[in-house]
Amino acid sequence: MEYVSLTRSLLVSRLCFGSLTVGPLQANLPVERGAEVIAYAFSRGVNFLDTAQLYENYDYIRRALELSGHPDVIISSKTYAYTKELAEEAVEEARRSIDRDVIDIFMLHEQESEHTLRGHAEALDYLFECRERGIIRAVGISTHHVAAIRGVLKLGLPLDIVHPIYNMRSVGIADGDASDMRAAMSDAKSAGIGIFAMKPLGGGHLIADAKAALDFVLDTDCVDAVAIGMQSEDEVDANIAYFESRKFPPKAEKALAEKRRRLIIEDYCQGCGACAKRCRRGALSTVDGVTVCDNEKCVLCGYCVSACPVFAIKVI
Repeated sequence: MEYVSLTRSLLVSRLCFGSLTVGPLQANLPVERGAEVIAYAFSRGVNFLDTAQLYENYDYIRRALELSGHPDVIISSKTYAYTKELAEEAVEEARRSIDRDVIDIFMLHEQESEHTLRGHAEALDYLFECRERGIIRAVGISTHHVAAIRGVLKLGLPLDIVHPIYNMRSVGIADGDASDMRAAMSDAKSAGIGIFAMKPLGGGHLIADAKAALDFVLDTDCVDAVAIGMQSEDEVDANIAYFESRKFPPKAEKALAEKRRRLIIEDYCQGCGACAKRCRRGALSTVDGVTVCDNEKCVLCGYCVSACPVFAIKVI
């Protein structure tokens, strides 16, 4: 396993375990089963995991740490908090639920521009305060917008990390393409900010071209680490093999070529529109009282699942 310096104090595996996929918003594995998959990744040398307050999977991570006996794993979380009070609640929830005094990385979730950064300034200032107190080791933002990284640089924010969406077909990049995002990431890297990319496979859209998609991201010199969602030991093995050798085991390559992830809207959907309001990609809408999905826009993040009052949406 290759390890890189994401910040001066954080040495992480280049492969980051994206934990959204095991929890309630996607596969919804039983806690013990999801924890086993995560713990298996830790046993194989993955020492970096990404989560979020929204994902509701802290119990998976806590159990995985218990199973694995690897207390030095780097945990990154994020929150939509925009006030000091909400940010404090988010940080304390993570510390309590994961059973850790210190959260390695805490980020503002899905920032869009300098304007949203200003709007979340109170929460961001609290995260910086936590960093000074040693409760958080690094502060960052996650984003689907080039403008958010530009905003960080324009405002001179003392961030440690940026976590942007980045893939070869620009899937999910809201305000430009992969070349625009790469230029912004490169400028952030030059400013001393660590970069760990998300959705190199475009939320599953690029699985059939997984080799080319992963090579595209891994060959981008300003990207330090890459978060990939995994749901099984076989997926963990396949991704580790590729990061180590740029080759998938034959069995894994065949499985990837055949795999298709999709968003399911059950027929008991009430058409209330809550999911459409939650979707930042504009992929969901209500037509004649029925929710429909624009698959070209959907990145299969599953965030809409948490907004549905009757649990009528699933990512499988």
